[in-house]
Amino acid sequence: MLREESASFSSRWEDVARQPDAYWQEWVGAAAEGLTRRLFVAEDGGGWIGAVGCHLRVDPAETQLISMWVEPAARRRGVAQALIRAVAEWARERGCHRVFLFVQEANTSARRLYESAGFRATGEREELPTRRGFKIPMWAPVEQLLGQ
Repeated sequence: MLREESASFSSRWEDVARQPDAYWQEWVGAAAEGLTRRLFVAEDGGGWIGAVGCHLRVDPAETQLISMWVEPAARRRGVAQALIRAVAEWARERGCHRVFLFVQEANTSARRLYESAGFRATGEREELPTRRGFKIPMWAPVEQLLGQ
């Protein structure tokens, strides 16, 4: 996903690929444990059609949604909404009240998706660390993401 649609993410494939295998093994191991971070995938016919990650933030009432991706052919079918709900459920199970994310300012379709799920911009913007452009922090109450 990062290699094929890198313009949608804050990280670049070249930078991420430089991380040693031990880094990714630790990250995935911690995500599988699920205490401080988690990965969720959406499947259709045995293949992955979407993925999202999340982790606890410094403030224990907050979770951060990261690296949302849905296969282009599966978009606009509710996959992203289901992944967002999975993150919100995981956050609620850990006592979190808010979910944060960063979206590239130029990625208007992703911004509309997050807004339709209940996220709202904080009013700030941050320069992207490895490329031109800005990212916008957004947040939503966990209960709103769960439709409660």
